[in-house]
Amino acid sequence: METLIDSTLSAEFQELYLENKEWLSDILFLEDEMRFFKKLFDRVLSGTIERENLQQTEMISAKLNLILERRKQLKTVLESRKTQIEQLLAGSAVTIGIEFIEQDAAIIAGIRSLMADEKLLRDKLFMLAEQQKCNVGPIVAAKRLKVQRYPIF
Repeated sequence: METLIDSTLSAEFQELYLENKEWLSDILFLEDEMRFFKKLFDRVLSGTIERENLQQTEMISAKLNLILERRKQLKTVLESRKTQIEQLLAGSAVTIGIEFIEQDAAIIAGIRSLMADEKLLRDKLFMLAEQQKCNVGPIVAAKRLKVQRYPIF
């Protein structure tokens, strides 16, 4: 009976480990997306900001910084959580309490909240960029590709 319980727990821990890796992947994707948003926002700031958009610009700046800070915190939490789950899988840590499950629920709520805030920021930033007419050209300058020709024998 104990072997059945151990194998079931092991499967649950493996599933939790994979979920944790997926959450970490979401956070890393958000990091790339925030880099894009920062470039777009810098481009908005480089242009002339109309007076009626000044308050919205300040709000977007504050939200951008807040999301970046929350993302860093969640990334740290997820990395330590991954280590904790690895220890449970290896069998070196045996204690599992209600705190473990509550932490899991808090992490999920934090990620969902962060993703919702990011979506709201994205919508507001794109709307501001449209109003400021900053999205006319490409955000990143296109690089010329170097073509190499190889002889065919």
